[in-house]
Parts: sequence; structure tokens; C-alpha cells
Amino acid sequence: MEQIPTVLRVEDYKLEELLRCPDRFASSKKGRKRDSDVNWRQMVQYAASHSVNDFYGLPEGARTQATIEASVEHWWTNRNYKFHSDEHFLQMKQTVKGQLTVFLLGGSCPSMPIIFYEQLTAYVDELDLEISQIFHLVSVDQEGGADDYIVQKLVVDVDEDSLDLLFHMTSVFCMSAFEKLPTRIEVLSLLSGKRIVYVPDEESLERSYDYMYLIKSLLPDVDFFKVNPGSAVQFLM
Repeated sequence: MEQIPTVLRVEDYKLEELLRCPDRFASSKKGRKRDSDVNWRQMVQYAASHSVNDFYGLPEGARTQATIEASVEHWWTNRNYKFHSDEHFLQMKQTVKGQLTVFLLGGSCPSMPIIFYEQLTAYVDELDLEISQIFHLVSVDQEGGADDYIVQKLVVDVDEDSLDLLFHMTSVFCMSAFEKLPTRIEVLSLLSGKRIVYVPDEESLERSYDYMYLIKSLLPDVDFFKVNPGSAVQFLM
């Protein structure tokens, strides 16, 4: 019986949780997120992400404001107690409906993305680490060359830590998976409507590798980040 080397895999939503509540996360040995730990921001992100997926699953002629609003209603949580108040619960739903309509129908997002709402995983040799990330939109850069592309993500959290994680993780992932950096990484805020644009290059990529290496070194020793914790394989001769 030979032990399979443990592979570390970092997933974007787990790292976001770790950054948000490091003490609670580090003390958790079960590696499972309880329902009570889910906050309103995560619920809003969940509904918005699935609504984006619904939108691009429709024929172009059926992509309307009404279908966007219907998707948000379908995926919206009924746990209003997670929000600050009933008014906050309703306000956030209307805000997400409005911002998704502006982004998806107003020209900020592509009509024919290469990838939409897909979780991709890549192994990064330089870090000896797997990275798994949800991509909302990847599209051809119409102003660039044939292989130039843009990555867009619609998000609730746009604090500095969340933006740093998104930029560095996306840069490292794209270089490993696609062997080319995106010409732009765009963050579209679901709450403010702002569009935050990053332009990665070789210099910033080095910083991104350093950032992800630091993240790896700070990961708590829990099975939450291990692909095959404690597994073994038996070779038959």
C-alpha cells in the first residue's frame, strides 16, 4: 500500500471565506461550512451568479429585462433574517435586478462569451498547487489579437482584500490554464454598478505568484484544502 501525495487545491470561494473570517476558519476542523455561517452577501452572490448562467443559457432574442428579473426571483433566498432588515432584503434584490440588467443588456458584457459561469481547475507547477475558480464571463477582446481575451466577474464584495485575491488568483490561473494573461480583468460591482479594470502584465504576474505562494503558506492544516486527504492506493502486480 503506497500513500498518494496530498494535493492542495484552493478554491476561490473558500479563500474568500478564509480572508473574511480567518480565526473562525482556522479553528474549524471539520472543513464544512454550516448554514448558520452563510451571510447575506454570499446569498446575493449565489442568486446573481445563477442568474447570469440562466441569461446566457437563453437564445439572444429571449434575453430581456423580464427574464433577468425572473431568474433573480427564482434564485433569491427566502432567509430574510440573514439581512439587516426586511427593507434591506428587498432593497438588495431590486439592486441586483437593476445592476444585472444594466451590465447584461447595456453593453458591458458580451453577447457571445467563450465561457460563462463555469468552474475551472488548473494545476500550477510553480506553486505545486491546484487552483479552482468560477469564471462568470470570458470573451474575445474585440480590440486585440485573435487570442486576446477578457475575464469579467460580477461580484458583491469589492473590498481591497477581495479584489486583490480576485486579481492575483485570476492572473495565475489564466497563465497556467491558457498560457496567456487576459488583456483585462474586469470586476463589475452588483451593489454600486462600478466597473473596476485591471490590466495584468509580466511584472504584475510575478507579484501574483508571490501572493498565491503566501496564501498557500498561510492555509490552515485542515482537510478543507486537500484533494485526497489521507488516501492511499494499492498497486497490484
